[in-house]
Amino acid sequence: MRQVEKVLGWAIRATAALGVVALLALTTLTVVTVVFRGIGIAFPGTYVLAELLLIPAVSCALAFAAWEGTHTKVDLLIQNFSARGAGWSQGLMLLAGTGFWIFVAYAGIEEALRRGKQGEVTPILDISVAPFRWLMVAAICLTIAVCLLRGLQSILQQEPRK
Repeated sequence: MRQVEKVLGWAIRATAALGVVALLALTTLTVVTVVFRGIGIAFPGTYVLAELLLIPAVSCALAFAAWEGTHTKVDLLIQNFSARGAGWSQGLMLLAGTGFWIFVAYAGIEEALRRGKQGEVTPILDISVAPFRWLMVAAICLTIAVCLLRGLQSILQQEPRK
């Protein structure tokens, strides 16, 4: 399990870096757009770029949050359990919650395939949307893998390495 954790840790670091780059690009785009609109210059397609940049920023953040254990959990309830009970509870909830992400990944794959066949591009800029859809699916699949690993670690009471 440690080898799986090591490989996932590498993937998470790469994903987090991509998410940070997307967030910085989104921030820069927003600042430049606001400044230039303030002086009366508008760039067409900035909303489209912002929408595309949100995809890696958000989906990469989901995987990182699952890795760090900063997703939503009920500490108030868990702290009243024994260490073993808390581990089982957290592990089972992570595994059950993974079912949701499996449905999201499945829907994302179906949508990426359907829209990919249609040759979907953005309005104004004609940028292919397919890579962004597949990036989102990949990040969600990484989130699933992390949730499964962390769920098993909680049940087995193994301390996760960050």
